[in-house]
Amino acid sequence: MNKPDLSGGGANIPELSSPNGKTQRLRLFEYSLYAIILVASLGIPFFMGAYTYFGWKRVLFDWMLLLPFVLVFVVNNYVLVPKLLFREKYLYFAIACILSVIAAGFMFVFLFDLVRPQMLPFEGMRDIVPPPGKMPFPQPFGRPRPPGGHLFHFGSAIIATLMIGFNAGVKSFVRWSEEKVRQAEKDRQYYYTELAFLKHQISPHFFMNTLNNIHSLISIDADKAQDAVVRLSRLMRYLLNEAEVQRVSLEKEIVFIDSYIDLMRLRYNEDILTVDAEYPEVTKDIVVPSFLFVSFVENAFKYGVNVREHSVIRIRFVHENGRLIFTAGNKISETIASICEPSGIGLENVRKRLDLIFKDDYTLNVRSEGDTYEIYLNIPV
Repeated sequence: MNKPDLSGGGANIPELSSPNGKTQRLRLFEYSLYAIILVASLGIPFFMGAYTYFGWKRVLFDWMLLLPFVLVFVVNNYVLVPKLLFREKYLYFAIACILSVIAAGFMFVFLFDLVRPQMLPFEGMRDIVPPPGKMPFPQPFGRPRPPGGHLFHFGSAIIATLMIGFNAGVKSFVRWSEEKVRQAEKDRQYYYTELAFLKHQISPHFFMNTLNNIHSLISIDADKAQDAVVRLSRLMRYLLNEAEVQRVSLEKEIVFIDSYIDLMRLRYNEDILTVDAEYPEVTKDIVVPSFLFVSFVENAFKYGVNVREHSVIRIRFVHENGRLIFTAGNKISETIASICEPSGIGLENVRKRLDLIFKDDYTLNVRSEGDTYEIYLNIPV
């Protein structure tokens, strides 16, 4: 497999989308719905033929009778719902709605009696013969005039009640949708913040372990120690360049791991350590989370190498059916395990990252039987 340069590259973390666009679309939907209802209401006099047979005065008369409902809508939409209903002041909201409905019933009668005398048919209109099905003087919106002496119109009160309920339902739906958008954006922000934190924890953890290895190597072979410093600088350059990258190609990740293995081999000869690593033939098109496997490899070297006996570390990458299977196995060195108690930071970070990235669509099994330790990881790619 050709080894690409570890100088960085890959897909950067996508920028967090602002919820403003989605909330604006919700508001546009809300006010578009109100505009459609208003236009339909203003068109009622034309549908009934008021303009055709009686002119603009009659149309303006019918439009004036919409004023009580417009006022009730404005008060409910901009005052009652946001100030009372959304603040859970339900009793005050109910009282305010009842008062608004009563006011609409009285206002409708007042406006009707105020302008209707001016709209009575004049002498010339008596000869107009409307087409079949048309009233000679259609009542506004098809509703009869309030009986004489009555100050309250129940029909208008019913319409106002339905309008208040409709308006409150629409605004509640839009508010609920906006809350979902904001919560989704908060979850997205948390995801990338937590992911960046976990990835930055990996770098110092890896750096600390490698420096300890080089420190031990200095007293054994100075030339190998110098070579190790050069290799480490290349790996650290990769760590820095890929620090803000969410996913990288499996090829780059394998080269990084392979370079780390070469760095560790400088410390041990073949009589002490054998590393059996197997990689897929095609890795360029496979994309994985960056630095996902390095913690497992680190632990294999940290707890699986015993200088008093031959140690074997096995690493496998298998790609099949759209999933990547990673396994790492080694024998646990009792001598090293007794000296270096594992902190569990690396494995715990991997679990958190897997939860954030894949939710429940992954399998991570850690098996420890006797002196054998094995990691099994199955993720979608």
